[in-house]
Formats: sequence, structure tokens, C-alpha cells
Amino acid sequence: MKDTKTTAPRVLLNWPAPPDYIPPPLLSDQQVTLCPRAKGFGLGFANLPEDLVECPEGDYDLFDFVGNSEKIPDKEFDLVIIWTSSFDQSTPLNSKKFGCPTVLLAGDTHHWKFPVNHLLAYWATEGFDYVATAYNRQHLHWFATAGAENLAWLPLISMRPIAHEWVEVRENQIVFIGQQGSRHPRRSRLVQALKEADFPILIKTANRIEAADRFASSLISFNCSQNGDLNLRNLEVISVGGFLLTDRLSFASGFDELLVPGVYCDTYDSEGELLEKVRYYLDHPQEAIEIARRAYHAFDEQWHPRHRIQNLLDWVFGGELPEPFCYSPRSEVRHFVSTSSAELLDSRLGIYEPIQELHRVQERLKVFLSRNCPGVIAADLLDLPRLELYVEGGFADPCALLQQRGVAERVHELTGEPASWPVFDAAVCMVEDLQRLGQPVKANFAFVLGEDHQLLFTEASRVMETRLQRFTINQFMCVIRLYEETFFYEATYLNFPSFISDISEVKTVIDVGSGIGLASVCFRGFCPDAVIHCFEADPLALHLLQQNALSLGNCHVHPVGLAGQNSSKTRRLWPEDSQTEWGVERVLVFREARTALRDLGLERIDVLRVATGGQEVEVLASLEPWLKDIKVIYVEFCSEQDRKQIDQMLDPSHMIWQGEIIAGQKGSLCYLRRA
Repeated sequence: MKDTKTTAPRVLLNWPAPPDYIPPPLLSDQQVTLCPRAKGFGLGFANLPEDLVECPEGDYDLFDFVGNSEKIPDKEFDLVIIWTSSFDQSTPLNSKKFGCPTVLLAGDTHHWKFPVNHLLAYWATEGFDYVATAYNRQHLHWFATAGAENLAWLPLISMRPIAHEWVEVRENQIVFIGQQGSRHPRRSRLVQALKEADFPILIKTANRIEAADRFASSLISFNCSQNGDLNLRNLEVISVGGFLLTDRLSFASGFDELLVPGVYCDTYDSEGELLEKVRYYLDHPQEAIEIARRAYHAFDEQWHPRHRIQNLLDWVFGGELPEPFCYSPRSEVRHFVSTSSAELLDSRLGIYEPIQELHRVQERLKVFLSRNCPGVIAADLLDLPRLELYVEGGFADPCALLQQRGVAERVHELTGEPASWPVFDAAVCMVEDLQRLGQPVKANFAFVLGEDHQLLFTEASRVMETRLQRFTINQFMCVIRLYEETFFYEATYLNFPSFISDISEVKTVIDVGSGIGLASVCFRGFCPDAVIHCFEADPLALHLLQQNALSLGNCHVHPVGLAGQNSSKTRRLWPEDSQTEWGVERVLVFREARTALRDLGLERIDVLRVATGGQEVEVLASLEPWLKDIKVIYVEFCSEQDRKQIDQMLDPSHMIWQGEIIAGQKGSLCYLRRA
């Protein structure tokens, strides 16, 4: 075995991110680093390796690439390390041909398209000798269940520290440096809450050196994970002497063992607790500074990434890996129950990954688990820190989970009939339990298991099947998420009548039946100063709408439909037979349009869109007293009869400007006020 304490191993690192965006870690003095082409982010990252080699995009043969590269004269390596995630630009193959140990450094498994499944499939294809994670210790049990044996948690091994002297006198402010927008919906909501609370807060993007200065000189450094992950910002703040206030992660994340809240940082669980703690530390600055001082002095000895790099090398070349970095039955309370249910791996991930994606976007998730569901599903789900689990009486704790910090208060036992239960964000049910209950369980998404505990039905996986689309409209540019089958009347909405003389006076846009928000993207491009209000009842559309609204800015989402009167509609999710008295059904809530808008103070409307899939006439009738004053009205219709009725209703005050009609039965029309 190579003695890594005296001789640096020759390492081949495949790094997925452009080096001017996220610089690769230096794992050895004898390292060759492969990276995709730099994208020119211009953030000024320091200490970039000089021996970077540009690698191909997409799938490529790593062994052949190195063998044919003139930039890599020495083709022999002691260790091959590949860092990858489900969204990376390149996927190296045939790493085993080098004849040396191979390590998969699992990147982000907490977001994007089926991220855990993607990494498991890649691990199986390449046959890696070792698997480690830097951000998501809570997901190592999935690799153990799939059959991986050498597993490690190497927290934030990829961090590139910036040296900074201690700063004693600080600005009495909160600093937030990082990304917001659709990828970070919770973070965006919390930043907005801090602004609305009128706290002194500095919000900006910055290169690593400038960020270090801000963290060190501000009283509070705010952080929020993307989705329960231990992200780099935690140690970046601490390493330069900042006081870290970050969100509370799950019992399985390892956060509490690493940073110890109350000693080296502080944490919050909700918006209310965040505001309370910010207020407290602004009033008690010395307490924040003392916590930051302890962490600053402990960083070099305990958390500096060089320790995790040495752990990695000692593990591979010497078989040594200390607690808590070695993943084993001793380090994970769920290990046995997870690995002993390996035959359910596909069904379990079919439940976990869509619910994890819902968790990324929603502040709190209510998930129902019927009585005879395998207990391992509860063990899987409860590492999502803001998930509330509802179970029938008789729920058996699968692995002493309720004794873990922050878990017991998130598990609720249900009594009574299903009619008295809440509407759940997701319901996981055995067929036999649904039949026994005899009444429908109400949920936005359903997961139904058969007698063999395999997944029979779900449509929730659609929340994972999205793509990104860039829009540029009238000099406004944004990137939004779409479902693959999204349909849109482009010709109608991309020809907004921007020639009208009072376009600058368009202050309020109402989008009824917003779907995922494509029409609102157009409205933002043509009406940059308008406040947009989106109304949508369908949970699948809402999942993307809530994210896309963040890209538009000044766009408010209301999770309710508008109609001619207050009502609710149920949609049978499973079984489809509407005559069956048991099953899972979705409840869509509608409010009478004029009352709902008046309650929000939205009596004055400049642009109105109505696309409700059949209730357009009723919505327009509800808003009839206001229609004559609306500058532009868009209406989609589903029948020729509705189209004629809509035209009669709007003809006294508006004229048709343009539209699209498909086979005479459906389409979209744009009306301009005659005045």
C-alpha cells in the first residue's frame, strides 16, 4: 500500500464544474484535473490549478481520452476520482481500465432529475471501489442498499479555503451572499422575509475573496440549504470568522455532529424562528461574536478540508477511516432496516425522489402513510427535515427513529374516519388499506402499493420530468422550468399589443389559470413594472409555477382557482373508476373570482388572462362590472359555444385584436379595450 503521509499519490480527478465557477479541490501534489470548458462566469476564484485539462461533454471513454491526450504524458495513476451529479455536463466511462482504485464522489443528490437513481446507476455501471459524499450523508443508505460496501462521509471535502484574519469590530447587519431564484425557492422566501421585517441586510453575489470579507465583517451570515444538504457556505462562513446562522438539517445529515449548534453556529427551523434569532443576535452581538470566535479557532484543527482529503487517502490506501466519517451500521440508525429491504429499492426511490423534490419547493409537506406500508418508507422519508408524517394508529417505529432529534414531533397519529383527516400533499397507501378504509384519502399526489409492496401507481414522478427553457422577451431574459408536454399559444402571447399608448401604466396583471406561468413570462417581458398575480389550483402546475414566479420577480402565486362561485372539485387519482367509494382523490379549491380579487385589493386590473379549462364564461361573468376598464383581456376557450358567448360578453367594451383557433373548438383570443 502507498504511504500517503510521506509520498503523494498520483491522482486523476474528473471535476464536473467549470473551474472559473467552482474550483476543483487539490487532492494531491501529483494531480491531473479534467474539467469541462470554462464558461466565463468571471467571479474571480483564486488558486486555480494550472494543469487543468479540458474534457469532452457528454459520455466519453475516460481511459481512451487520457491515453490519447498529449497534455497528459504520464498515463499511470494511483487513484482515479470522479465527482458527478445528475445534471453534470460530462460522464466519464471505463474508469476501471486504469487498474487502480476508483472513487465515486457523489455530488448533489438532493435535487434535479432522479438524482439518487442517476448516481446508483452510474455506480453500478462503473463498479467503483469506493463511494463518498460531501453534502448528503443522509443518502448513503441508498448506496448500501444497492450493494456498495465502502462508503464514507467526507463533509465539504471540495471546499477551497480563503485565509482571513479575525475581525473583532463588525457591522451590525446580516449578510447573504449566494444564489436565489427558482432553484432555491425556500432561500428566496426567507431572504424576502428578512427584508420585509426591515432588518439591516446586505444581499449580493461576490467572488470568494470579497465574500470572505463580508462574512468576517458582518455580525450575522445567513445561510439556507437548497434541500437539506450540508452546503459549502457553512464552512466558508466559519473559516473566515463569520457567525453562521443556517437552517436545521435532519438527524441523518451529520450536521449536529460536525458543527454543534449553540457552540459553533446557530440554526433555525422556520421563518418565525429565523426572524426571532436574527432579532436576538442583533440585540446581543457579543454572543454571536463569541460563537464565531470558537468556530474560527476550531476550523483549522477540525474542519479544514485537508483533513478530509487525508481521510480519503488513508481510507483508500490504508483502510483507515475514523468515526463519524465511516458509514456503517454504527453510524446510521436506518442502516439495517434499509439494507434488509433491498428488494423494494425501486419502489422506495419511486416514492422518495418525487417527495424530496416537493420538499425542495414547499415549506412544509404533509405526507400520509397507511397502516400496512413497509416501515422502511417512513425511515426513508423522515430524513427530509420539514416533512410531517401522518400515520394510522399502530404505526411501528422501524428503527428507533422517534428517538432521533427532531423526529418525534414530526410524526402524527391519525384517528377517526378519513373524512376528518387533512388534505395531504402526498399519500402512500397499500391497496388493502384503501379498501379497508372504505372512504377516499384526499391528497395532491398518490403512491399506491400492491400486495408485494411494489409501486402500482403514481403520477408524482412527473415533478421530476422537467426541462429548463430560456426566454428572452423585449430585453427581459429568464430561465424557467417546463414539463415535456407543455402546450402554449405562443403566437397569441408573444404578440402583446405593446403599441398601446399607456403601456407604462400597466401596473396589475391577473393571470387566472396560470398553469406553469408561461403567459406570465410574456407579460413580464412586455410589462416590466407590473405586479403579476397568478391563480392556479392544480398541484402539478403549482409545483413549477411557484419556482417560475421567482424568476419573473414581483410575481405572486395564489394556490387557488377562480370560478363563478365558491366551490371545490375532486379528481380521482386511483383507482380511476369514479364509482369506487375508496381510493385516493385530489381536491381542487375554487373561489368566486370578484370576491377573491376584492379581498386581495385587486379591483383595478390592467391586463387579465382567463384560462380555466372550461370556466372562462363564469369567471368573466363574475368580473363583469370591471371588464370595461381592463385594457387587455386574454381568454382561452374549449368549445365553439364558449367562444361565441365570450365574444358577446366582451363586444360592448372590447374588440378582438388577435387569436389562435384550433379546429374551431379551442383556442386563445386577445381583446383590446375599444376606448
